[in-house]
Amino acid sequence: MTRSATARAWVLTRALTLVLLFAFEGARGVAGDITYFSQALQAVPDVGLAHTLVEDPLPAVGVVAVPMGLAALAGSTGLYAVLLVLSALVVDGLFTGLLQRVSGSSRRPLVVWLLAAPLLGGLSLARLDLLVGVLAAVGLLAAAPRPRVAAAAVTVATALKLWPVLLLPGIVAASRRRVGSVVVVGVTGLVLAAATLVLAGWGRLVSPLSYQGERGLHVESVPATPAMLGWAVHPGGWRVEYADSRAFEVTGPAVSLSLLLSTLLTMGLAAGFVLLLARIWRGGVLAAEGLVWTSLAAVCAFLATAKVFSPQYLLWLLPMAAAGLALVRSRALDRWSTLLLVATGLTHLVYPVCYRGLVEHGWQTAVAVPALATRNVLLVLLLVVAVRAAWRATSRQHDRETVAVGG
Repeated sequence: MTRSATARAWVLTRALTLVLLFAFEGARGVAGDITYFSQALQAVPDVGLAHTLVEDPLPAVGVVAVPMGLAALAGSTGLYAVLLVLSALVVDGLFTGLLQRVSGSSRRPLVVWLLAAPLLGGLSLARLDLLVGVLAAVGLLAAAPRPRVAAAAVTVATALKLWPVLLLPGIVAASRRRVGSVVVVGVTGLVLAAATLVLAGWGRLVSPLSYQGERGLHVESVPATPAMLGWAVHPGGWRVEYADSRAFEVTGPAVSLSLLLSTLLTMGLAAGFVLLLARIWRGGVLAAEGLVWTSLAAVCAFLATAKVFSPQYLLWLLPMAAAGLALVRSRALDRWSTLLLVATGLTHLVYPVCYRGLVEHGWQTAVAVPALATRNVLLVLLLVVAVRAAWRATSRQHDRETVAVGG
């Protein structure tokens, strides 16, 4: 795909995404986080950093505060929403340009990324998760040629949203100079953690973990699927209510079992991931194919087993899938990415298009819940395929290293 064709496609798809955000989806709550960020930032003088956006790490507050600072310089905090979305477009545009440069003759990485935003809808430009996902993708792309840059990018991403910590072992394993990468991770992480301690105290350092631990079963999560199907058929048996976590949660029969199952599955997959990482570290420098599939498998495992799932979480996978396609020529990854795009479209259908039917029983429920269940089945399928591919990729690498050592 030529630069001019990419530029035209980017402008067209992002214009569509902006129309979705401001003309159609804003009234459905998609822009709600922007308002929430704005109100929280304006309240900082009264409540302090220790009590601001406690569900996210403190560096994330710094990121969403940048547009507010620019708006204040311009003399109107009302510009915050526009500047935040413009910031997202800048990140998106820079990543698209990077994909253009590294993809060579392959169109697939750009096609996947260009389709991602309109398929997910307006929230793709209204959430911090876009920046975090792009940083994770940059980590994959830079892992071999610039391992220290990769380590720094993923460490910063971890400081913003925590989940990219799953990628750090693979990023380090893909480096030929692992000690240097470990030093970058350690120094960057310590500096950001120390800044949080100095500015907001110990409680603010651990508040994101405490906040997530206290949450119930989110209606969109994979473990909630049986309960939501039951609620769709027999609404009197389950209750869907807006919780203190600013999200809708489901309660009722077997929900406590689903929460326990979520915890056990997360622990089981974490153990399996540790086993996979052990194989990687014994097999020498991790090749691109192994890095891509291991990273996708780790994030899919987290998403498929967690008790909380928000639609913007797909922004964790979409940039990495596009980056993976730029690194690895694989029909399996092509098919996997196509399936991810289908799941993204279904997610958009669930939220915000038919979200009322997911939280209030009515005619839209007949569309929202089956779409949700199908999306969640696809997430599990994506996890299974990614785990199998990661195991095979690392097995091939392990066999090559064994032959090299023995020969």
